[in-house]
Amino acid sequence: MKLIIIILFIWCEHALAQTAQEPFKNDSLISKDSTITEDSVKFFKLSVISNLNDAKIYSDTAFIGMTPLRNYSIKEGSHNLKIVNPKTVQDWQNDNESFSIVISNDTTLNVNFRYFYFINTIPFSAKVFRSDSLLGETPLRFFSDNEVKGKLLIKKKNYKDYLYDLKDYNFETGANITLNPKGLETVNDVVYKDRSTQFNTKRNLPAILATGGAALAGCFFAMNFKQDANNEYDRYLITGNETQLQNSQNNDTYFVISVVLMQAAIGGLIYFLFFDK
Repeated sequence: MKLIIIILFIWCEHALAQTAQEPFKNDSLISKDSTITEDSVKFFKLSVISNLNDAKIYSDTAFIGMTPLRNYSIKEGSHNLKIVNPKTVQDWQNDNESFSIVISNDTTLNVNFRYFYFINTIPFSAKVFRSDSLLGETPLRFFSDNEVKGKLLIKKKNYKDYLYDLKDYNFETGANITLNPKGLETVNDVVYKDRSTQFNTKRNLPAILATGGAALAGCFFAMNFKQDANNEYDRYLITGNETQLQNSQNNDTYFVISVVLMQAAIGGLIYFLFFDK
């Protein structure tokens, strides 16, 4: 009898163990369709091009790339985009682009930034001119739709004028210029490169006197020959004497020769006066 009880006890434990290992089933809780279907999500291609490369692009505050961005996979729906201008000195000066966009198909965005310029001088309050137009006083900040080229003229009282070539402008740091005081100078160093009144070589005084005298003599003889030519021609008109006509023509020839010699003498005078050898 005890043996039968022990066998029944062992069989019950075995049956309970088998039941515990099988998964729980309840027909009332099982769906007729056991396939779980999620809502489908569509993705489209986003491209962003700009007049400036390396502009950072954020979608819903998440960084997604830099310009030019090609075929970025983005989820269908509304997104907040921000494109950060890479050519700025400080964040608060950024000419950034921020906007909302609804993605419903493949999209290409073209973003054009303005160019930011920062001109600073030591000392400050210097006037900045471009093409004779006053842009403002330093520290100067301004935006431009196009890249500015050429030179800026920077002027401040008691300081030497400064010409800044914009081809040297660094968009990351801006332009920081130290002006030099004039001291005792009173002329504009930008306009006058060499203010010396002395020549490199000594003037040839005999040559100057000779060419000057020749120029004066040529002028004197030219005037006399022309006057004689006019007088002889007037007499010819009255008398009809061919000799007087010939004399008038001869004096005109001498007049031309005198003018040519006078001009040559003046050219020599200018050379010996103003040109260094």
